Amino acid sequence: MSLKQLGALAIPAALFVATPASAQYMPHLDPNTYILATMQYGDGTGGCMAGTAPPEDEIDEARLPAPGVMQAYFDAAQSGGTMSASFRESKKSTWAHGSVTAAFEQIDAQRDPLAVAGNRLDPDPLRFFRAGSFETAHGQWSVLDADGSVAGVYDAQFKRQRGEWKLQNLTVLDAGEKVVPAMQYCWEPGDVTPHMVESAGDRIEYLEKQIAKSEEKLVKEQSRLAGAEEKLAAKPDRSRNKEAVARARTKVEKREEKLADLREGLEKAQESLMKSNRDASEIAAMTLPVRDALRLRGFETTTAKEKAEEEAAEKAAEEAEAANG
Repeated sequence: MSLKQLGALAIPAALFVATPASAQYMPHLDPNTYILATMQYGDGTGGCMAGTAPPEDEIDEARLPAPGVMQAYFDAAQSGGTMSASFRESKKSTWAHGSVTAAFEQIDAQRDPLAVAGNRLDPDPLRFFRAGSFETAHGQWSVLDADGSVAGVYDAQFKRQRGEWKLQNLTVLDAGEKVVPAMQYCWEPGDVTPHMVESAGDRIEYLEKQIAKSEEKLVKEQSRLAGAEEKLAAKPDRSRNKEAVARARTKVEKREEKLADLREGLEKAQESLMKSNRDASEIAAMTLPVRDALRLRGFETTTAKEKAEEEAAEKAAEEAEAANG
C-alpha cells in the first residue's frame, strides 16, 4: 500500500486523532498492528512519522556502541583486516562507494579510500538518530586527514543481530561529494519530512472539499430556518411552527460548529505544510559538500527548535505551578 493510499484511509480520522503513514511493508508485524502503527496521520503533534524521537535511554542503547562498531570497521579497513566482521551477516547488508555497491559476501574484497595511512576516524558522530520504529539507527562520521581536514564521511545504518548492533549499510562519501544531514526518522532515513509534506497536502485537499460541502449545506439549512421563521411569524401561537424553528436553528448551529472545526483543522494543516516545506528547504540548504561536513553537528530545523522551546516553556510552567502548589 502506498503512502498516498494510507493517507486516503487516514484523512477522516485526522479530524479527531493523530494517526501515521508509511509505504514500507513490515512482514514481521501483524497486519492489524502494522496498520495502526503506520496510520499516525497527524499535524506534527507527535508520533513516529511526525518525527518524535524514542526516549533518550532507547537512543543511547544504539548510540553508545555505535562508535565502537565504526572504529572496528575503520581499523580493519586500514589494516587489511576483515571489514565484514562489523556488518550483520545478511543478504541485505551492503557497502557502497561511488558506483560500487557490494553485498555482504563481497565487502572484504573492497578497498576503502578513506582508510589510508594518516587518516583517522573521528569517534564523535556528526549526526546520530534511532528510528522511531526502534528497528534501526542512522549515524554519520567524519574521517579526518593528518591536518584535521575532512577527508570523507561514513553514512551508516545499524541494525541488531542477536542483540548486538552491527552495520546494515555503509556508504563511503569522498570529500568532493555531498552529504544529506541525517535527521530523525521513522522506518527509513529521510522519511519523515516528505511524509509530513504529503500528509499535510492531503489533509488540506480533504478539508477544503469538506468545507465547501458543509458551506453548501449551511446555506440550505439557513434557508430552511428562514422559511420556518416566516411560518412562525405568520402563526406565532402554533406549537408545530415553534418546534420547526427550534429544529432548524439547532441544525444551523451544529453546521456552524462543524464548519468552525473544519476551518480550524484547515488552518492547522496549512501551518503544518508551511513548517514541513520550511524543514525540507532547511535540510536542502544543509546538504553540504563532504569537506564541510563538520557544520552538520548540532543542526536543527526551525520547527525542531520551536518545538523544543515550547516544551521547555511548558515544563517550566508545570514546575513553577508545582512549586507554588
